[in-house]
Parts: sequence; structure tokens; C-alpha cells
Amino acid sequence: LSASAAEALKQIEDRHYDTEMKDRGIREIVKYGIAFAGKNVEIA
Repeated sequence: LSASAAEALKQIEDRHYDTEMKDRGIREIVKYGIAFAGKNVEIA
């Protein structure tokens, strides 16, 4: 799960999901990569 959560966080960076927020002047952006497997969860 840890690797999947890290990959989710990498996807956020690679796809620039924060661009619109930055364009609107938002400077503090918190990013989470989350992976689930059944009842288990990992957050990166």
C-alpha cells in the first residue's frame, strides 16, 4: 500500500492537478496520495 500511495502522490505532481489553484493565487496546497485495500489505508 505504501508504494501505491506514493504513486498516487507522484500522479498529482505529474499531472499538475494544482495548476488551477496556483493560477487563482492559492499558495498553500496540501497534497495527499491515498491507497486502499479492503479496510486498510495508506496515506502519503
